[in-house]
Amino acid sequence: MNKEIINPSTLGNAVGPFARSVRVGDILYISGTSALSHLSGPLEQRALPADFDEQARLTFTNIEKVLVACGLTMRNLFKVVVILKRIEDYARLNALRAELFPGGEVASTTFIADLIRPDMLIEVEASAFFP
Repeated sequence: MNKEIINPSTLGNAVGPFARSVRVGDILYISGTSALSHLSGPLEQRALPADFDEQARLTFTNIEKVLVACGLTMRNLFKVVVILKRIEDYARLNALRAELFPGGEVASTTFIADLIRPDMLIEVEASAFFP
């Protein structure tokens, strides 16, 4: 089975030596994505919205950019792993997930942890399938 590296031009440079996404067979693995992923430049100089809702929406928009570059949509997602900085944002995350995935059609895991920047409130890793 072949491995295809996919780094969409709609996203900025990764902040480390990793691919934005990797296709193996019919599965697309999307690396941890945030509200910074569409930007380039040094990590500490990338502008980040202060509001959780803005960060969360922008994070999922950046995931969608990877999907679109591969000819997929949000409906192709089947698994998301969400890392939140603060437990108090969990209810707002669930409201956004209900909007994005109205039928609850994705498997999901959520962790509370420190993130790469102190002002980063959410990061999401995702997996999608090619029909």
